Amino acid sequence: MDGVRKLRLAARFFLVVAVVLVTAFLILVGTTSLDADGRRIGLWTLGGLLLVLYPAARLVTRSFEARLQGAQDAVARIGRGDPEPGVGRDSVSNLGRSIDRMAAELRQQLDDARRQSEDLRALFEGLDDGLALIDADGSVLLCNAAFEGWTGRTVNPGVRVGSLFRAPPVLEAVDQAQRGEFVLDEVTLGENTVLMSARPHRGGALLAIRDLTALRRLEGVRRDFVANVSHELKTPLTSVVGFAEAIAGGELAPDRAEDFGHRILANATRMRHLVDDLLDLAQVESGSWTPVPEPVSVGATAREVWETMAPDIGPSGETLVVTDAGVEAFADPDAVRQILRNLLDNAARYSEPGSAIRVDVVAEGLFLRTEVSDEGPGIPSVHLDRVFERFYRIDPARSRERGGTGLGLSIVKHLVEGQGGEVGIESELRRGTTVWFTLPVLADSLDESDLPDRYGSVATDSR
Repeated sequence: MDGVRKLRLAARFFLVVAVVLVTAFLILVGTTSLDADGRRIGLWTLGGLLLVLYPAARLVTRSFEARLQGAQDAVARIGRGDPEPGVGRDSVSNLGRSIDRMAAELRQQLDDARRQSEDLRALFEGLDDGLALIDADGSVLLCNAAFEGWTGRTVNPGVRVGSLFRAPPVLEAVDQAQRGEFVLDEVTLGENTVLMSARPHRGGALLAIRDLTALRRLEGVRRDFVANVSHELKTPLTSVVGFAEAIAGGELAPDRAEDFGHRILANATRMRHLVDDLLDLAQVESGSWTPVPEPVSVGATAREVWETMAPDIGPSGETLVVTDAGVEAFADPDAVRQILRNLLDNAARYSEPGSAIRVDVVAEGLFLRTEVSDEGPGIPSVHLDRVFERFYRIDPARSRERGGTGLGLSIVKHLVEGQGGEVGIESELRRGTTVWFTLPVLADSLDESDLPDRYGSVATDSR
């Protein structure tokens, strides 16, 4: 039996009892001969009973009213989104238990919905793409941090998209999406290339912006690389084919045939050097190369490399001057040889005949700084920031004439940085060029008491 029925029963009970008492009193008065005092006593008795019954009925009514009010309050809390059980277990227990069950289920559903909302929000904010929900009036309803990054400001709900972007393609895309059209286009925002999409959504638009700048830059580098490699291989290959065809014709004098043979060999050697450099560069750039460090005397390695280069230098007569600080580096010896060979080869190519090439090795804290200097024509300052790029040449014709591949300095840069060092270049027109690089120092070569505390520990030879 629910609370409402009990409340009605309590009211009816009071009325029935009152009617019964009054009726009994009237019958008693009508069937018995009571004097005035008897009637007075009966009336007082009847009034007393009614007075007692009325408060009792009121108490019962108020008790049920309070319990029903508790149920009403619980329903109101559920309506406000606070489904906390708490109706109780009294005479309205069935209703209370039903509301408690409903409140518990609703609370679980709200908790699940809240967790899902938080997960979706985290996913939304974690996207690299800028996303924004725009209403039919062109106001931003919701956006993520990446979208704010494209606008350069904090975007509050209600801000007009026209105040965030001045680029016509963005505004046109939003306008088309609001008219029910899907837009996908590659546009330029400032200095960036982006893929922008706008799709209709409830009369407004869902705008997405994806940064393609790095991808397009890499595609440009790849195109340039393929073009450069093709050109670098095509030039000597064309010469090889031409000379080979002349020899194959069988009409050349012996001395001419020998000359053509030497030219074929020179161009084939140039192609071999290019392929070798490409393989070396691919290895260090891919991250598959891991240096195996050990104590290395950079000065002694420079002299060794120079001796192996002597037959290739020819009669130009450059000399090598090495100044060694007597401190060993802790580096990969094969990488150090390749670094020095590339730098000495460049220096020899661009030095004046009979000039000196210097290799100066100086200790600087935890690193050895090695400078390779020539007395060549120097490099204009506008080119210095790009000389470590692949295939970058200041004078392409002269470089090819001297047999360069355009990859030597790029390989040097990767080999040095792969061992924790740095590389740089300094040049002055008509005075020469100095390329420097640093490598970690071997602890046994230093007096650690002379090192400042900021250098911390030093690499040591474990052998």
